[in-house]
Amino acid sequence: MHDLLRDKARRAQGRPAAPSAAVFDAQSVKTDTSVPTRSQGIDAGKKIAGRKRSIITDTLGLLLAVLVTAASVQDSMEWCAS
Repeated sequence: MHDLLRDKARRAQGRPAAPSAAVFDAQSVKTDTSVPTRSQGIDAGKKIAGRKRSIITDTLGLLLAVLVTAASVQDSMEWCAS
C-alpha cells in the first residue's frame, strides 16, 4: 500500500514512479534501561549507548526504507546485511 501511494505521489509531481536518487540519514538515540542490552550498542563517535535509526527517502522526501540497528553498527554497513 505504501509503495502504491508513494508511486502515485511521485507521478502527481511529474516524476517517474521509481526514484533514481535517494537520501540516507541516520540518528543514534539513547535507549531506556529496560531495553535488552543485546539489542543495543555504543556509537563511539557520538558517545551514545543505544540504537540507531536510519531512513532512506527519495528526492521528494518520500520514505523508501527504515532500519533500526544497534548504535554500534557503522552507517556504511547497515544496509549491506538487510
